[in-house]
Amino acid sequence: MSPLAVYIHFPYCKSRCPYCDFFRALKPRELDETRVIEQYRRDIVRFSELLGKRQVKSVFFGGGTPSILSSEAIGKTLDFLADCFDILPHAEISLEANPNTFDYQKFLAFHQVGINRLSLGVQALNQNDLKFLGRTHSVNEALQAMALAAQTFEKFSIDLIYARPQQIWEDWVKEIDLALSFGLKHISLYQLTLEENTIFARRGVQLPDEDIAAQLYTQTVNYLGVKGMERYEVSNFAVNREQQSVHNLVYWQGGDYIGIGEGAHGRFIYHGKVTASIDGDIAEQLSAEERAEELLFMGLRIREGINDQRFFAACGLQLFEFVNNLAIKRLAELKLLCYDSHNIWLTDDGFLLLDRIVLELVSHNRQ
Repeated sequence: MSPLAVYIHFPYCKSRCPYCDFFRALKPRELDETRVIEQYRRDIVRFSELLGKRQVKSVFFGGGTPSILSSEAIGKTLDFLADCFDILPHAEISLEANPNTFDYQKFLAFHQVGINRLSLGVQALNQNDLKFLGRTHSVNEALQAMALAAQTFEKFSIDLIYARPQQIWEDWVKEIDLALSFGLKHISLYQLTLEENTIFARRGVQLPDEDIAAQLYTQTVNYLGVKGMERYEVSNFAVNREQQSVHNLVYWQGGDYIGIGEGAHGRFIYHGKVTASIDGDIAEQLSAEERAEELLFMGLRIREGINDQRFFAACGLQLFEFVNNLAIKRLAELKLLCYDSHNIWLTDDGFLLLDRIVLELVSHNRQ
């Protein structure tokens, strides 16, 4: 069986960002790390009993803000995982971190206990927009964290948010250039959107219209390409294949992954069935069709698209029997996607219409 990816969720943040719909809770005044890592241990043991001592190719501490945890807590969790699974020698071990938790010695200690990839939630590199986005770190704190990360971690990425109100290209490209000046080899760019049950949604914040956002996105893709950062997924750019996120590629390519901790989700084959987990335990078995739709939404996010063999291995259905072939031909004529006998992938124009394209491909008239 192919190696697993392991997602470990930390649900707390130091503050709530007004655009975020992933928010669960503020960090308790007195965080009981012992309780947190004991839950991680129980979940790890449970999955090892279900799946055996599977190989692990990536571990991802996400949240929330897992950099709130101490390096000791991260190290103990990795030790638990190594006791129950076979972590491959060159496995990618990632940690999401926010600049508002930056401490020089603490970030060094993360590396010492095994973190080899840091994903830093910068979001903006000008002070006014940091304040608008509800971020509690300063530009200077972000730059300090980026400088250390670039020197310390084998793989290092930052997140930035675009399509902010009144954002113009000239200002945005200055932020991109500043970020790239740290020798970044990977960057994630996310469009600001209004999500239900967020502070921004309740306030009725006005965002740029779709055409302006799409133009900004296209300009950014082209500019990063000139700078040697190729888009390999809708929101992710890297200088080469080695710098791409191993962990996220497991999601996008339909591989098995388990979710450890409160709020963590997983997808894996168990007793020949596609199985979903949540909160560290099995939740339900998915039908082949349900998993196939997930695979289309995830797989078409990446530049290489969906491969029929990986698709079959993940859901047990034949790709070109599941999708609407009339829609494939029509979308290809419109130059929104390409296909051959084994693969489907989107064009540059297709990436701008990803959700609509997937809905057409899964329409019931599959001919």
